[in-house]
Amino acid sequence: MNPTRLIVCVNQRLGAGQKSCAGSGSKELIEVIKKNFKASGVDVPVVEQVCLGRCAEGIAMRIAPGGQFFTQVNKADVTLITEAVKKFSENI
Repeated sequence: MNPTRLIVCVNQRLGAGQKSCAGSGSKELIEVIKKNFKASGVDVPVVEQVCLGRCAEGIAMRIAPGGQFFTQVNKADVTLITEAVKKFSENI
């Protein structure tokens, strides 16, 4: 079984002026990523994580185990991330 997964931060900081991944739209972006994975034939789970320690860098996610970090992710990055996850999962 392939252990590859995409971990996406869904942390919501409640302090005034504190940037967070959920506050930047990570939960909505997860749905876009899942649809793109399905359309691209990428059979890798997308896992919600409360914090990856990079909320100040926008929406943060990481290919696991031990893969690349992505920060400041937005909808324009979904194809790039899909390809990176696909390549990583094929090489594990």
